[in-house]
Amino acid sequence: MRGAMLYVNAGKGHYTPAIALAESFNNAGHSAIVEDLFVVVGAPFWEWFCKYDWRFLLHHPHLEGVCHKFTDNRLSTVLIRNQGLTESHLSNLKRWYDKHTPDFIVSTNFIGGIILPAAFKKLGISIPVFQYAADVFDTPLSGVNKNLTKMYLPTEVGCRNAIRKGQPEETVSICPFPLQSYIKNTPNITQKEARAKLGLKDKFTVLFALGGEGIGHPGFLYKMVERGYNWQIVAIGGMSKTTNAAFDKFCKEYPYVDFVRPGFVNNVNEYLIASDIQIGKAGANALMESIYLHRPCIISDLLYAARATREFFAENEVGWCEGRVSKQVSIVESYFNNSSLLNDMATRYANLPVEFSSDKFMLQIIKDTEEYYSQH
Repeated sequence: MRGAMLYVNAGKGHYTPAIALAESFNNAGHSAIVEDLFVVVGAPFWEWFCKYDWRFLLHHPHLEGVCHKFTDNRLSTVLIRNQGLTESHLSNLKRWYDKHTPDFIVSTNFIGGIILPAAFKKLGISIPVFQYAADVFDTPLSGVNKNLTKMYLPTEVGCRNAIRKGQPEETVSICPFPLQSYIKNTPNITQKEARAKLGLKDKFTVLFALGGEGIGHPGFLYKMVERGYNWQIVAIGGMSKTTNAAFDKFCKEYPYVDFVRPGFVNNVNEYLIASDIQIGKAGANALMESIYLHRPCIISDLLYAARATREFFAENEVGWCEGRVSKQVSIVESYFNNSSLLNDMATRYANLPVEFSSDKFMLQIIKDTEEYYSQH
């Protein structure tokens, strides 16, 4: 079976699940490609705008909430769909389809879920278009589309929210979260062993997840020092110039603090094992990987698309959404002073109603694809 995973280059949140799924298909003897949606339809400006608009809004999370709340409506759906149906975009999509002849499409961004069903219908091509909701707990209102073959979400909260927003219930399916193989194949090592392997001290450790764009601030560090703590802080992810400069300033003021900055790493799993708690903007992939490895997570800046994370945390008591630095430090402080709280959290993680498996998700897509063709 041949599949195509189409993503939008606006952060790693849409790219990572596309890679994870393609990896499972290719390893199982099928064929899968991963492509940028806007490259496929030949929309370079759209590609540029989505990339840099997202980076700008990550630097201004309060503005991000206002902008995306304002644009998340059915009018946006119509405008995006119509833009995708221009003659040039349709011609490029047809050339791409004729070259690769996929049996199905998985879009990991809601824009693809808006454009592709209508575009293929316009071209007279019968092909299942699946939408994977990369935000896992929700889908944008503008992404609701009754013409999707299926909308997949890896959580019950996400399925519930999609249906509530108008996605037809028969098109909504819960799916396993598509883990990348390096996370799935995490070595069975202890926290102490992970710290030794990574060259870290064997002490209480807070992991700063800065994401692919590396945007963060040292407010937590200053508050930690103010309260007399010297926890080991490890910052992973890309490092923007402003973030790096702010951290440099802190290190000059407090050189005795154990602050390690490995930057962007390919072994996030080992850093998660080495840590006691994670804090940061933490997109859906980082959060779900943290859950998979049973590490508590504090979301420091809750973006618009991730606002339903509060609902998930409230129902399952496995993390916090907290933007106030003083409260963040208080949460970490309570876990530092009472190790039994971490053990209780680990138990709740183990009992979460979330499944992790790219391979099982692959089988679900194959089954739904076969069912589609049996009816068309």
